[in-house]
Amino acid sequence: MAKNENGKEKGGGILNTLHGAMDSVKATVQNVKLPEIKAPEIKVPDQVKDLFKKKPRMTEPEDPVKPLELKAVSTQNAIKVIYYLMAADGEIFHSEEEKFDAIGEELDPGFSEHREQIIQDCRAQMEKIIDPEDYYDVLQDGVEQALSSSVQTEDTFITPKLLVWDLLTVAYSDEHYDDTERRLLKYITRKLGIDKAVFLEMENSILTLMDLEKELAWIKTTDRPYMTIETMVNEIADRKNVIFESVKDLIAL
Repeated sequence: MAKNENGKEKGGGILNTLHGAMDSVKATVQNVKLPEIKAPEIKVPDQVKDLFKKKPRMTEPEDPVKPLELKAVSTQNAIKVIYYLMAADGEIFHSEEEKFDAIGEELDPGFSEHREQIIQDCRAQMEKIIDPEDYYDVLQDGVEQALSSSVQTEDTFITPKLLVWDLLTVAYSDEHYDDTERRLLKYITRKLGIDKAVFLEMENSILTLMDLEKELAWIKTTDRPYMTIETMVNEIADRKNVIFESVKDLIAL
């Protein structure tokens, strides 16, 4: 998790190789005398010869994403990754900006001083887009550069799992989880070497939390007795706490 210079943790925020073998069968016929017959010369077309050439063995395609050996990510680089995710759906919403600032201030004690430079660096990367179809690739390149150039510092850093959790909270802050955001998040998960089961559990947890928030908002608009509403609100709060504790355990693994 992210730590400040006092050493305290920061942040809140989780086939199949096919191979075939062919056995060669050797048949030997002994003591059989056959008359000598000269076989006629037959010219075989090159196309037919090619059919009998030994074909290369099929292998499982490798994942093109090579995981980085990172135990932690510097906070400023992590904040850049967060910015790229915010921009993934083509528009940065006000709610995302608020979440961006909140996470930035939580991770980096000097965020107010670094904020503009971080945003400027990210926008400079995004200016490399030549055609609209380049948009995602340029964002992914920016993420890859931010992660690969990350140098852990003693005062502030964030663990890979906590970074992914924070990214999920940003992605859901506008209550719309865009396909491009999810694609970029899956790339980040693979790049950081995080098990896909951990990512899917985190994703499921935040979906559940979003549903609970909607349920809570609905309950507060009903005309039910105060005691009934209070009981339901407390029950939802307990369920949210259970999920948060589960996510904390997942991040700590």
